[in-house]
Amino acid sequence: MTTAPPTTLTARYLAGPGRRPLALREPDPARLDLVHRALEDRFLTRPAFLTADEAGQLEADLNGVTDLLFTLPERLFDGDPHAFAAAVGLRPEQSRLALRPPVPEPARIGRADLYRDRSGFRMLEFNISSALGGLQIPELNRLTLADPELAAFVTREDLGFPDPVAVLAGQMRRAAGRAGESCRVALMDCPDGYRGTEPEITALAGLLAPHGIEAYGCHTGQARESGGRLLVDGRPADLVYRYFTLGELTADAATLREAEALLDLFARCGVPLLSPLRTSMHGNKRALALLREERCQDTLDAGERDLVRRLLPWTHELRPGTARIDGERADLLAYCRRHRERLVLKPAHGLGGAGTVLGRSVDDARWAASLERALLTPHIVQELVTPLPEPFPEEGTDEPAPWVLNWGAFLIGRSYAGAFLRGLPADRADVISYAAGAHAGCAFQQR
Repeated sequence: MTTAPPTTLTARYLAGPGRRPLALREPDPARLDLVHRALEDRFLTRPAFLTADEAGQLEADLNGVTDLLFTLPERLFDGDPHAFAAAVGLRPEQSRLALRPPVPEPARIGRADLYRDRSGFRMLEFNISSALGGLQIPELNRLTLADPELAAFVTREDLGFPDPVAVLAGQMRRAAGRAGESCRVALMDCPDGYRGTEPEITALAGLLAPHGIEAYGCHTGQARESGGRLLVDGRPADLVYRYFTLGELTADAATLREAEALLDLFARCGVPLLSPLRTSMHGNKRALALLREERCQDTLDAGERDLVRRLLPWTHELRPGTARIDGERADLLAYCRRHRERLVLKPAHGLGGAGTVLGRSVDDARWAASLERALLTPHIVQELVTPLPEPFPEEGTDEPAPWVLNWGAFLIGRSYAGAFLRGLPADRADVISYAAGAHAGCAFQQR
């Protein structure tokens, strides 16, 4: 199996302290407990590394793609956001809810999932939303620095790491109109969802506290109005940070009515929602597919076309009819059936790899059946990105083992705010997600 040649930083690390797996040791039991609870006690045996140029390019690329996604309604739908919402698969009631109240621009909070192949980073999807996992990852960076050899390497190479929680706290204060002040934030999910997300929400509240954010977990059923102010479980809120999703708020007619009343309550009390529901439209995989369509390509300048070609693998909405593929028009479904081993099938709204089918991992009959089922609900088909494995030390051997990484790169505001890495051994890395048993890791970068 071909393994990516280590970058200069990685090679120097593997030649020194990286010869052995990193052991997590922390004199602060609370931090160790937080990391173990949040990341399920599965950790990569070394950090990853970025040069200053790589980190700067990644930030520019994430911002460039976000700029394009946010301008799709103007580029392709004459500025009609409802038409854009329909094109990415939202139902009319979802579109109406997502676009009330109107917001000038969706918040820039998201996490892109990226693989590294021979050409560099490739973006598989971009979850533009506030409901993000992995924000605790800087605590893993801090844990690893308890290793004196790694700490010495980090100092010698002048490395550091962004803290997405610190950047997020600044975004929260700005959104609430309380820049430079303390801010009270309700970290809010739906009642059913909160049962599962409460531990992660509680952890985030604790991490926000040192940054002047008084945050607390809650659910939508606890929001009330008192004297023109928003109270959530009896506590005031300057901002609602959203964990609930558009899909959850529109599950049925009764839930939709409750959601409309909730948004009306926020508006009456003058409390902003971060991130607005509108981001559900732009963080949709079908929005990424639009960037690859011929009609969108015609609106891009040379630099924008290069960005899309370089960063985004060929991606298309799965549907009957023709599509432009490799410069020629072809029947899309026939192309998909013929090129099974080169393609991946994904639900347009899926998370964590759920419902993803790699053509190379199934036979022709199962692939054809998967395509037929996928036509019933919004799906995209995407060029398979084959990441180069990277060497990771293993206990009891001098030979590092090949692992494959999924880089979950945070964009908060216009800042690249660090990466939540997930990795699996190269021989079982079809879908790299926590549900598939991935191990968590952190990254350091040159200052």
